[in-house]
Amino acid sequence: MASRRWTEKKIAELQAEGYGRGVGRDYLPWIHVRDFSSRGTSRRAPSAKTGRTHQLLSDVEYDLFLLLEWSRDFVDVREQYPLDRDMTQDVARSLGIRHPCYPNTHVPTVMTVDFLCTRAVSGEDDLVAFDAKRTEEAEDENSLLKLEIQRATLELMGIPHHLVYHSDLPTQKVRNIDWIRDSQVKDGEVEPRQGYWTSMSIRMSQMFTGARSNQSLAEFCAQFDAANGAKPGTGLRAARLLMLERVLVPDLNLAALEQAPLNAFRLTGSSGQLRAVGGL
Repeated sequence: MASRRWTEKKIAELQAEGYGRGVGRDYLPWIHVRDFSSRGTSRRAPSAKTGRTHQLLSDVEYDLFLLLEWSRDFVDVREQYPLDRDMTQDVARSLGIRHPCYPNTHVPTVMTVDFLCTRAVSGEDDLVAFDAKRTEEAEDENSLLKLEIQRATLELMGIPHHLVYHSDLPTQKVRNIDWIRDSQVKDGEVEPRQGYWTSMSIRMSQMFTGARSNQSLAEFCAQFDAANGAKPGTGLRAARLLMLERVLVPDLNLAALEQAPLNAFRLTGSSGQLRAVGGL
């Protein structure tokens, strides 16, 4: 249940404060996790690609976000993006659909699309919109009517709209990306020494080329830990950081990447020159 009480005054205040505007690290989502008294499956997800923390309101949103953020095609991902209310109300009238209002009010809802993404194609940027839903929502009439208003509004804006159901998502790929992303240095985490994980990742990239191709990643990482006097698990985290940085390229459709043989991975770039996290 939403903890914020929506009024015309509140909407005007949020617009004046810049909510729903900006790009990259400067974008402010229209809706935040904190706006809900019961968070349910909502979560915050930091992104090195965009340089900010994303506000995701469901597991389906989170899973789709992982795929969009990982993709080399998309250079920016803006979640909870608000559509112009005058436009959505005009569209609703033209479709003969009642425009939604906030619960227990007559205030027309600021309709949001789950993700508005900037895609780089042949040196040009264009916009693509995505909504993430659970499959059972396909049978909910109110949900479908809202989506129709959004789709038609985005069409008027010249933005293609894609509806993605959770059953359409590649589960194994999502799990692997989540596992790789979990290697990031967390807010408040103290490294054993400054630049420790960067140093360990560079060492691993140097050792990788001389390793036996038929041994598993887990075996190689255990040997790495022993050779460097590191705590168990250090090598596996360094390997995931290399994957995150696109220096070590995995097959994301494989189950249990840590058990995959080294020849299932591809090392790119030169040793010691790690690309930016989430680099495209």
